[in-house]
Amino acid sequence: MTESSSEDQLAAVRAYASDAMGRPAEAVTAVTPFEDGNRHAVHRVSFRDASDGIRDVVVRVSFGGDASELAHAEREAAVLENVGGVAAPELYDFRRTSDWFDTPAMCMQFLPGRREDLRTVGLTEIRRVASLVAWVHERPVDGLGESMGTTTTIAAYAGDRLRAILSTLVWARDPLPETLQDRLRSAAGSLAESFAACRDSGGFDSGETLSLLHGDIAPGNVLWNPGPCLIDWEYTRLGDPADEMAYTFDQNALTPSRRRAFWDGYRHGMDSRSRLASIIERVNWWEPVTLLGSALWWVERWVRRTEGNADPGVPREPGYYLGHVISRIDRLDTLVSPP
Repeated sequence: MTESSSEDQLAAVRAYASDAMGRPAEAVTAVTPFEDGNRHAVHRVSFRDASDGIRDVVVRVSFGGDASELAHAEREAAVLENVGGVAAPELYDFRRTSDWFDTPAMCMQFLPGRREDLRTVGLTEIRRVASLVAWVHERPVDGLGESMGTTTTIAAYAGDRLRAILSTLVWARDPLPETLQDRLRSAAGSLAESFAACRDSGGFDSGETLSLLHGDIAPGNVLWNPGPCLIDWEYTRLGDPADEMAYTFDQNALTPSRRRAFWDGYRHGMDSRSRLASIIERVNWWEPVTLLGSALWWVERWVRRTEGNADPGVPREPGYYLGHVISRIDRLDTLVSPP
């Protein structure tokens, strides 16, 4: 980004935040960029409120404005309206386009606090996160809009999700080393076979309805202030709670004792525990599936970065992305290999 374009971006963020919060432009005292997200420019905006105190908000602007990006942003905004103030920051403003941006932008609560991974916090803190996740999973989903999808059963969701992940195998191509491509395709074939064998089982055919998922409870997305709050809801969707649990366990490298603490907190956070057994049963299938999806997500970013096109969504050096690819493929091999 050039110095001129950077200044223009900061000015646009300042003007949008002023309008979103109903304060004059001169009330904005600072605009500070965060490290860019994967699909957004993110800024902390400080301003003087009506009582002359200093407040902070977060302004996030999408890099892209195509139909897919718009659907992502609309879905996230609808969910933040549902869970904000308890499990997420409050949403103050959302616009598909505006006078300042031709891509989606939102203004939300700034939460001071610390980001601490689930692999380092105590077991009591893990239970608190798990109880919050259970609260999210049991939120009413009526009124969240068509952007949340039309799939209605756990088995249909699992099949759709697996197909969506397998569709990203197109990124397992040159210049990715052929050995890594082969390992990804082999794991994908094994998981497709395993779903064909278990989709009619009691766990998948339990008659449960879909739940609201955060979609990315990974390191860095739990903020403590002083209790836990989930941030970065861009992958939120309706789905199988077991998908979320498996992803959370793997992405946070939870040990058996930490997993037990998570299940304990989750159980106590549920209003109805009748479906817990089937959720637990499905987690074993979901864990390698979510790991394959994560590996291919990083593959896509490595390929995009390696091909050298200007892309603000992949700002780091190629080795950063390839390291994430290899570590995930190594774990995936362990999960799908025969005992």
